[in-house]
Amino acid sequence: MKRHIPIVTSLMAFSLISCDDVMDLTQPEKVEVTYSNISLSLYETGKYDLYLDEQGYAYDILVEKSHCEKEAKAKLAVVDAKEFGEEFDLLPAEYYDMEGGDFEFKGDNVLHTVHLSFNDFTGLDGSKKYVLGLKLASSDLAVNEEKSAVTFYVQQKQGGESNPYIITAAKDLAKLGDYLKDGQTTYVRLDADIDLQGTDWTPVEATAAKPVDFDGCGHTISNLKVTSSSTNYQGFFGILTGRCANVTFANAQVTADTKLTGIVAGLVGGASGTGVVENVRVSGTINLTSGTPAWDNGQAGGICGRLRGANSRIYQCGSATTITATWSAGGICGEVCEGASVEQCHHTGDITTQSCVGGIASRLLGATISQCYSHGKMIALPYVTANPGGGIAGWVQPIYETVTTSTISYCWSDCEVRAQNQVGGIMGNANNTTGSGITVHHCVAWNAYLHSGAAPKSGKVCGRYSQNKAHSCYANPDMTCYFTANTPADALLDQESVNMTTPITTLMYGYNGLTTISNLMDAVKALNWDASVWDLDGEQPRLKWELDE
Repeated sequence: MKRHIPIVTSLMAFSLISCDDVMDLTQPEKVEVTYSNISLSLYETGKYDLYLDEQGYAYDILVEKSHCEKEAKAKLAVVDAKEFGEEFDLLPAEYYDMEGGDFEFKGDNVLHTVHLSFNDFTGLDGSKKYVLGLKLASSDLAVNEEKSAVTFYVQQKQGGESNPYIITAAKDLAKLGDYLKDGQTTYVRLDADIDLQGTDWTPVEATAAKPVDFDGCGHTISNLKVTSSSTNYQGFFGILTGRCANVTFANAQVTADTKLTGIVAGLVGGASGTGVVENVRVSGTINLTSGTPAWDNGQAGGICGRLRGANSRIYQCGSATTITATWSAGGICGEVCEGASVEQCHHTGDITTQSCVGGIASRLLGATISQCYSHGKMIALPYVTANPGGGIAGWVQPIYETVTTSTISYCWSDCEVRAQNQVGGIMGNANNTTGSGITVHHCVAWNAYLHSGAAPKSGKVCGRYSQNKAHSCYANPDMTCYFTANTPADALLDQESVNMTTPITTLMYGYNGLTTISNLMDAVKALNWDASVWDLDGEQPRLKWELDE
């Protein structure tokens, strides 16, 4: 649109005209002047994150006209959600109010305000991501494209289940502890393999107040190195409340002194929160020194130092670790207690300690181990105190807090076990003086060698076993047992079952199971192990989930 501007002649020009001249008083032609650079723009542009669990969002969007000499109509138009990606849905109109979205500049007005407010997001689907894109448009004036759009993304806050933190680099993984939020589970996903070479890792404290759901999505964290901690817990996590799943920790090195120690975590679960570790593989070394006594703070395990709680469990995990400890150590856990469970797990590697040792768990206290196996050497020498050893568990008690039973079932081991005190191919010492509460059944002790330095009360399947039940177990008929020179001959006789609900000192030597089958796989098949859990086609039983790797 053009504006006509009259040209006014200066009075000084009249002095240059003589009286004899005739003045030309014709009105000059009006000149058209074009304001082609007048445009509209937003005062502020950009992207804004709105979260489903927060309310009360409101914005004043300012629209500017670059020159006052122009009237124009304009609007903020809603942009098609497809322009932002297939993962977004358009925010429904009922979830926002826009006042002044269609407007007109009049007179000298160069500024217009659009009031935008968002309503309660409660009705939105929390699993979806929504977007509201607004773009300035006008048929009367040009629009500054660089300052024409504002976008609002509506979703769960980052760290929510549908909007997890995505980690692809070591520097971001190091911030994991900072991501955790009070009063809610923080979701974290790996989107790449991560090498922590050169990083001295600080354990992450995912407490009951700040639980985590950490999913490796099949990726590997390599070269984890943990040497210090500000708490009594040592590992990738110091405390793990929540879940750690689908990740491999390769070539980890964890060193600790008087702490609950493991590659994944020092403590998994607890009295006020559940901890779950599933589909996790670990390899590397663990070194734990501990003072005396150290039952409470000197437990080491390939996965964790202690697994605690009725709903806490370690499921379908593998440990290929070398563990050295002053006090107590197990291939998967140092201690499993208070109703927790270890299921479908295996350990390969040597464990050396001066106290209690077990191929899966060092101590089993009111908890269960099922469908697990172990390879390697379990050595509890020299003697510190209470140092039994077992291919699956070393020291077993039925009672912990309110839990009154412990069970080992459908497990096998071919570990070499050496300890100063009681030993067994499956379990070392059933520490029960309150009546029946420990049960071992459907297990196979295929160990080649068991050695006790001073405890004739040992057994091929279970060591000292008073006041407990055992049945349906087999032992390697070629097993060499050395339970001191004073071991009575009848202490090594076959036993299909034992059911000792009262103290009977003459039957406290242990439980041997049966040695009537000469082949490991035949023994397993005779016990009708679940073929949906176990692969029974090879020379040794393997867990079905291993075949998928």
